[in-house]
Amino acid sequence: MSSFRNQQVIRQRVWIGSALVVTLAVGVVLGTFLPPRQAEAQPTVTFNSDAVLLFSFIKPGSASDYEGIMQKLSDALQQSGNTTEDRQAQARGWKVYRAGADFSGQNMVPYVWLLDPVVSGANYSASTILNEVFPEEIEELFNTYNDSFTDGQLKQLPVELRLVADF
Repeated sequence: MSSFRNQQVIRQRVWIGSALVVTLAVGVVLGTFLPPRQAEAQPTVTFNSDAVLLFSFIKPGSASDYEGIMQKLSDALQQSGNTTEDRQAQARGWKVYRAGADFSGQNMVPYVWLLDPVVSGANYSASTILNEVFPEEIEELFNTYNDSFTDGQLKQLPVELRLVADF
């Protein structure tokens, strides 16, 4: 009886081992045919209007973090390498304001980007601009920037503007 039991155990182990080998082989074969995952592209934020107001809604405890990132963004706009002309033109027309009061009623600190004039077609993505100049710090900068936004559904609200009268 013991010999029969040992043969059953051996058969089970052979089946389990065979299943593992087949699974591993299928994984290797599939892995060679599937294309490698591409890194996520940096976001593109472009505007094609005369001016833009972009409202950002920040957690009250993260206002100084957000303002620190805005300073790094300013530095990046001034130092940007490949697209210096566009980046410096963006910097000349880009201002960041902090609202005097929470007009949302949601316990957040509203900030407003005023982009006037807009550099048509230029990328205004903060993470992209920061990555151009500070690639070794981008993960920390991005996490600080991203974590400063409120947890609500509305984090940013861009309003593109067309000039209708200039007094």
